[in-house]
Amino acid sequence: MPVDSSVPQGSNTLKDARERLQIGPVSSWVIPLPTPTDFKAKKTAPTTYLLIDRQTQAEHRRTYYHYAMRLETMQAVQHASQWRLEFEPATQFVTIHSIKIRRENVEVEHAGLDKIRILQRESGLEGFIIDGAVTLLLVLEDVRPGDILEWSYTIENQPRLLPEHCTAFFTLPIGSPVGKFHFSLQFHESRQMKWKSASPDRKPAENTENQSTTWVWQGENLETPEPEDNTPEWHLPNFWIQISNCPDWSTIATAFCNAWKEEPENPRLSEIIQQIKQEETDLLRQIEKAIRLVQDEHRYLSVNLELGGQVPTAPETVLRRRYGDCKDLSFLLTHLLKRLGIPARPILVNTRLRKSIASLLPMVLFDHAVVEYQVQGETRWVDATLKKQGGGPLNRIIFDFALGLPVDTAASGLIAPPPASVQASLYEVKETILVDTTGKDSLLSVVTIAHGRHADLLRHDFETQDIKVLEEKRLQACANRFFRAGRIGSLKYRDDRDAGEFVVAEVFAINGFLTEGPRPETCIFHLRPSYAADFLGRPEIKPGTKRQTPFALPHPYKIVHTLEVQSPGLHPEILPAHRVQSRFVYFSRAHKGLGTYCLLTFSFNTLVDSVPADQVADYRKTVEEIWAVSSGRIHLMIGYAHPKKRRDFGELPLPSRKPATRTGSTQVPSAKQPVATTASKEVTATPTSSPLAMALVSKAESISKPVEIISKTEIPKTDQPSSPKESSSRITNAQPLLSPEEHRSQRKRKQKKRSLLWPIIIGVITISLIIVFIFALRRPPQ
Repeated sequence: MPVDSSVPQGSNTLKDARERLQIGPVSSWVIPLPTPTDFKAKKTAPTTYLLIDRQTQAEHRRTYYHYAMRLETMQAVQHASQWRLEFEPATQFVTIHSIKIRRENVEVEHAGLDKIRILQRESGLEGFIIDGAVTLLLVLEDVRPGDILEWSYTIENQPRLLPEHCTAFFTLPIGSPVGKFHFSLQFHESRQMKWKSASPDRKPAENTENQSTTWVWQGENLETPEPEDNTPEWHLPNFWIQISNCPDWSTIATAFCNAWKEEPENPRLSEIIQQIKQEETDLLRQIEKAIRLVQDEHRYLSVNLELGGQVPTAPETVLRRRYGDCKDLSFLLTHLLKRLGIPARPILVNTRLRKSIASLLPMVLFDHAVVEYQVQGETRWVDATLKKQGGGPLNRIIFDFALGLPVDTAASGLIAPPPASVQASLYEVKETILVDTTGKDSLLSVVTIAHGRHADLLRHDFETQDIKVLEEKRLQACANRFFRAGRIGSLKYRDDRDAGEFVVAEVFAINGFLTEGPRPETCIFHLRPSYAADFLGRPEIKPGTKRQTPFALPHPYKIVHTLEVQSPGLHPEILPAHRVQSRFVYFSRAHKGLGTYCLLTFSFNTLVDSVPADQVADYRKTVEEIWAVSSGRIHLMIGYAHPKKRRDFGELPLPSRKPATRTGSTQVPSAKQPVATTASKEVTATPTSSPLAMALVSKAESISKPVEIISKTEIPKTDQPSSPKESSSRITNAQPLLSPEEHRSQRKRKQKKRSLLWPIIIGVITISLIIVFIFALRRPPQ
């Protein structure tokens, strides 16, 4: 029986909590354990766990918890003196056995219903989640550093899904010393229980008596290490134990499918489908219409007061409310697509475990839902909670969840997302700099073309933030890159949702980025690491240590950065093409230069989502090599004004394609504000992120749950000063090295010298040719 209907639904939460809470003795099936009060940890910490005891009885779905911790510091007292326990009255029954403080040989019991407060805090409300859970709060009196806080309770579960099965997952607190742990499972010998752990060697002690089997895992004096920087979320901790008697993933998929009852006849759904078909005759346009209806016109709000968070709300109710969580919106979209004749089904995923879920035993481990559908022989996944997505039905991009479980009785196991739904999205940045070496402002044009997921993030920024705020942020990012910047004109952008493309164009006046060259008549433009290299994080490895966990990479990502420098005083230089490739990343640099311009193209894309721990040191060397080849310097002659602007300088490029549908392309004009002919505001550099990092900053909380997290990057130091105090050799409008008149006079003297040399050279060549000709005509002797 997949659903247990005996649990009360729709009742008062606080009243249910009081009825399902009691104070009572420990049950007879529990194995009592003494607390090792004399345990001393090797490493000091605010709290020391003396005992962690967890015992599960499978037949009655009960779990006994027993904890004892010593509060070593006043900080630990501050945080632990408000004892808390969260539970769900709709599916759980709590019996508290003891809450006491030990000080030397004195014990003070604090457990009592008259002292315990029941709070409905809704801790997930800020994330738009109302789950109906309550918090038991007990404020302890007279707690001091060195005291031992010890408590025990039993929770009886009444799950809605798979109540006949038993599953559990045991872990230890990360970074805290543990004196003793004890995990046990009691079950009838007829149950086909299985176990799995982080280490196959950690086997349980087994005992069978009176047709009851007991598994016990225990240990002493343990400490789980602190998580290393940039460890992937899907990486499992060093210590975990899992138990389950679910035979396979198909059993879980069938249980969800039976609980998620479809509505074959629904007048409201039929009305919407009829309206979509009247407005659009093309099937792809009909699909796009249905997806946008769910994504853009329904807000995200998870209300799990009635159905325990595992069964979606009826589609008709979601349409009326105009809100829902991931499973509600996915269930609604599945209904709409099926009524359009499109095969569709919900997919359950885990946003944290991702691919690690394949290494675990089958159990309910999912926290998010998406939709799978098939059209024109292609399979795609779509996240119904994302807003303002582009790309159409065939080119939408979602977060790579690695694996998912279809809500389908025909599902045989976990499946991977379609490659087209998680492919790398291209992010292009083209910078054109018209360099002025007379001390006046240079001009910078920045054109950004974002595709796929990057376009979705930019679209979200422009939808949710004021245009002036965005201009300020991007101006500051430019100043951070070129030391001093002012905006010229207004920011312009174009959004083509059908093509999944978002384009931004802007022009800045920049100054202070040139420094003195090796000769008085030259200056240097220092190239900082490109956007592509700037996006890479360099692992920090302490001397004498080795990395223990993988190093996460932003994946899939593909970035192309083009830098064009134009100046009549450009010194011709040749930078050979360079390529850096490993199992993890690919980077290339191409150079093209002729006369008065230099064109550099940097390309970067990640090949995997993480680097194994034993190869992190090699990856660090690869990153340092990429930083090195993406940096450099360009030499220029002093005294040249910047070249004239082309007609397309700082303008939006032509669309990559014509709009395909009436509901697709959205051409947005530039911001409605006065267009300045000179820099309207000047900003100097501050220690903030690069323009690319700013544009790709995660919007998970405001767009949907979840989204990729981009790690911060560290920019290597160069010999370019970062402030006027560090060097007075910067070329700015206040301190030109040579005036234009002096430079022109110097050039004339050099030209005069060259003009005198040419007649001498021609005369020498002519005389040499005459002598050779005379010797050739001489008659040989007889």
